[in-house]
Amino acid sequence: MPSESIRSLFSKIRRIFAKETSEKWDRVLPTDEMVADRWDKAEILGFGEGTNIYENAYVYGKPKVGKNVWIGPFVLLDATGGLEIGDGCSIASGVHIYTHSVQEWVVTEGKKPKTHSPVKIGDYVAIGANSTVLPGVEIGDHTIIGAGSVVTKNIPPNSVAIGVPAEVKKKAD
Repeated sequence: MPSESIRSLFSKIRRIFAKETSEKWDRVLPTDEMVADRWDKAEILGFGEGTNIYENAYVYGKPKVGKNVWIGPFVLLDATGGLEIGDGCSIASGVHIYTHSVQEWVVTEGKKPKTHSPVKIGDYVAIGANSTVLPGVEIGDHTIIGAGSVVTKNIPPNSVAIGVPAEVKKKAD
């Protein structure tokens, strides 16, 4: 347990950051998000210029991420089977992108292998909050994936896809 003086110092630091973020951006974030630099994390991960990723986003493997991409809080990027995200994308809060599956491996008691299949997300794609993208999927440029959708198959460019499973409902404007 930290000493009283360390807890007091930490409390003062937290209050300074909370006041600053509240005044500047009208929000109060968890302490790690107030202290961490999302653009620095993206740079450390080798993502494109201008890209940012929240501190509490999980990254497995080595995804290739383009320029000016916004990756929100509570996102999971599984690049163990290969993951490419193009320029100008918005990956909303809670999105999970998977490139591997262990289902057949589990039910066959390890007799069948774990499977890996790459995911490719084009340029200027918006993936809505709490959506899931499954292994092997390609999402075309200038496409919107509606919140809460489960993408199980390829989505062509300039589409709006929603639902479980995600289906193309119209062309993106």
